[in-house]
Amino acid sequence: MTDRPILRFLDSRPVSRRTQKAARFPQPQGVGHQRQGERFHDQFKRLEAALASENAALELRSDPYGIAPERALVFVTAIPIANFARAARLIGLEVLSEIELEEDYNLPEDLIVEHQSAAPPTLYATMPTQDAFNQLLSLWRKYQNGETAPRNYAPWWRLFGMLAELRPWGPEDRFSLNYRIELENILFDDAEVRLELEHWPTQDQNKLKLWRRETEEKIDALGGRIIDRAAIHEEVFIYDAMLIGLAGSVVRDLIDNPSAPNGLATLDGLQFILPQTISQSLPSQSQPREAEKKDFEGFDMNSDFRVLLLDGTPVAGHRFLDGGVAIEDVHGLVNRSTVVNRRHATEMASLIMRGDIEYDCQPVDNSRLLAIPLLIDTEENATSPNDRLFVDLVHTALQRTFRGKEPLAPHVFVVNFSIGINRSNFAGRISSLARLLDWWANKEGILFVVSAGNVPHDLEIPSITSVEFENLSLSERQELIRTAKRQQRHEFTLLAPSEALNALTVGAASVDLTPPPINVSPNAFKVQEDKEITPAMSTGLGLGPFRAIKPDLIGIGGYHEIRALPEGKNMRLSVVPRSLRTGLTVAAASSGTAQTRSRGTSCAAALVTRALLNAAAALTEEGGPYYGLNLSRNDLALLTRALAVNAARWPEAANKLYNIEKERLGGQRHRQAAEEVARHFGHGFLDSKLMHEAPLHGVTLVGLGQVKKDKGTIFDMPLPPSLSGDSVHRSMLVTLAWFSPVEPRRARYRLAALEAIAADGDMMNEEEEDKEWYLAMKSEPPGIDLIKRGTVWSRRMVDKRFRAPQFNDEATLPIRVQCRDASGGGLNPDEAIPFSIAVTLQLEETVNYDVYQEIRDRLLIRLRGESSK
Repeated sequence: MTDRPILRFLDSRPVSRRTQKAARFPQPQGVGHQRQGERFHDQFKRLEAALASENAALELRSDPYGIAPERALVFVTAIPIANFARAARLIGLEVLSEIELEEDYNLPEDLIVEHQSAAPPTLYATMPTQDAFNQLLSLWRKYQNGETAPRNYAPWWRLFGMLAELRPWGPEDRFSLNYRIELENILFDDAEVRLELEHWPTQDQNKLKLWRRETEEKIDALGGRIIDRAAIHEEVFIYDAMLIGLAGSVVRDLIDNPSAPNGLATLDGLQFILPQTISQSLPSQSQPREAEKKDFEGFDMNSDFRVLLLDGTPVAGHRFLDGGVAIEDVHGLVNRSTVVNRRHATEMASLIMRGDIEYDCQPVDNSRLLAIPLLIDTEENATSPNDRLFVDLVHTALQRTFRGKEPLAPHVFVVNFSIGINRSNFAGRISSLARLLDWWANKEGILFVVSAGNVPHDLEIPSITSVEFENLSLSERQELIRTAKRQQRHEFTLLAPSEALNALTVGAASVDLTPPPINVSPNAFKVQEDKEITPAMSTGLGLGPFRAIKPDLIGIGGYHEIRALPEGKNMRLSVVPRSLRTGLTVAAASSGTAQTRSRGTSCAAALVTRALLNAAAALTEEGGPYYGLNLSRNDLALLTRALAVNAARWPEAANKLYNIEKERLGGQRHRQAAEEVARHFGHGFLDSKLMHEAPLHGVTLVGLGQVKKDKGTIFDMPLPPSLSGDSVHRSMLVTLAWFSPVEPRRARYRLAALEAIAADGDMMNEEEEDKEWYLAMKSEPPGIDLIKRGTVWSRRMVDKRFRAPQFNDEATLPIRVQCRDASGGGLNPDEAIPFSIAVTLQLEETVNYDVYQEIRDRLLIRLRGESSK
């Protein structure tokens, strides 16, 4: 136990949310009904004529590429339309999906608005009936006549005014160019190709049955077969999919002409056609060696399972794991993995339960690990079974863990997910798997720790040879690497499902915990200073959905040796895959004491998982802030998530990159510079010690609360009396963590956004907020605009003036946590959003008083006072 444990806030007090003066942009009015009438004259005239005929539905559906009932209809608007889904329901129109389009979407010039990045073009995919078409046409006529929108129909007038496209969801939407290119690279005409078909996520079971039947008939007509099916209907999360096999020649025809009549991509019930989701993990390729015989502490066999490992199959009987790891073969995959190949899951279990064996080897506190294999371990890697839909495998594993009369591990609060989807670099669309994890996190209060992914290809450095590169200085090498990564950034983005908003996404720092037993290879190129904390060259980079900070943080991932491979007049930088010189020491796949070295984002995620488990134990141990109290799964997940981000700091390399980016970008583009740093470092490098003890010359407090839409709650932080008027440098971190409810069909599907301000009372005007947080503080990067986009809010501040303000001995800092609807109308005002808060106040130098002791004493006095009431 530490001498400076984390402290606990006293209970918060509810208040109203302070009304903010949000940035006011002129409300775009569109180009008027006359111009829009000219733009969409042909579409509405044809619809009007068809609806006037006796067989309207038949006539409309006779054109396979035209607008028709029971065929997905797409509206693309220049800006998002608030409350459109609600207005659509008034005419019986179901909105199946909303998608924010990329910045390069080609809007008509007369629809381009100022502040387009804050209000991007949005695609609404709907499923109209014939009655809905009649009402749509009626509304359009009124709009064209210049009439005022009827009550509750104003969103339709805004949509008509900002409409850029009106068309059916077509083959090019279902079967995107990126997916076609991906399949082209692996296609052989004489081999079966496996595809995933996703139906539209509708609540209408009759429609789903129809779409399934039509899909089955089409697959049969194409000579294919259905390999697997999945139907997940969990409140707002709907996933209805098939895994199919088609001849390579049939898939080639589909790639060459997706719009071919009667082709698979013309099926109205399909939203997407994708290559099969192949999930994989990449184990260490280093050779194992026998560990030195030494005594080490065993695991407590009576401890609950608090961590779930979703991976391949670990060697549970390994001497370093025996007694701490159990396997539940939910999917019947264990026997498909030979023991010698069970490397990745064994390494991850080893790091979670023992840490680096050479550096640590202590058992994790108060926890055992349950492993549910999702992958089959092979000599090269571990991959998901090719006869199953992976999303369904994950969902089933989580159901067995947390649900039913006899859940396997109801006390698990953290799930380690160091699996990446092959060829799934994040490009704006949130994967079905990430959406599933987001839904589970909110529904059951589970913290998913997801690795950012190891990019499987080398970094190309153009116009330089390996000899020339070797002759460069270290700073010149680093500049070339930065430039190459910017140019190839689309190839180095996060791997699914690490874009999940409610997950804790972890990138890897190229750092070891122990010095190498053997000198680094003379063939390796130095690309970082000794002991410099910098992201590994192969780690997946952010940002995440809605340009939220992803990865959330980076952790120790083992030192990556880099070699240069010549390629004509160019060169490639590659991570050395086999090395016993560097990396983290882990258990190797055997039943004895063999160990090996490993590195990568999976390793970093495993060590972060270990830190979360140890922090959870510290919260409830004697002297901890929640000693003697029962914390729920959701409480532990939120508290440890907040503590992890709060314990992350931008290292020197991040601050250096920030200054470099400010200079490169020029002007006052500090936000863009901070975004570039966050892509690599997230909120910073994790110092796990700060998750369970206060920093030197500082104090950390945590708390739990709930808040509803447009409401707030205040935590009172006692101020240390001796700081009043003192001249001393100081810093403060305020971190909030919550699991937002999600609506997967919305473009902005994160429903709840939380923030903290320094404000007291129940007033709702802006003047009450102290923007200097009562201690003359100012914001540091990443900055307010960047931290507000995800489901962790972490503000970093330093002193604005060297001398602290004067305050009395009873002064407190009121920290108001408040909630707003981030989705434009989707958040239920009656739904309470659980959250955790972590606050660190630290002095930067030694003083003759202890802020920790002073705040602790004041908390105890207040606690006694409340107890005596």
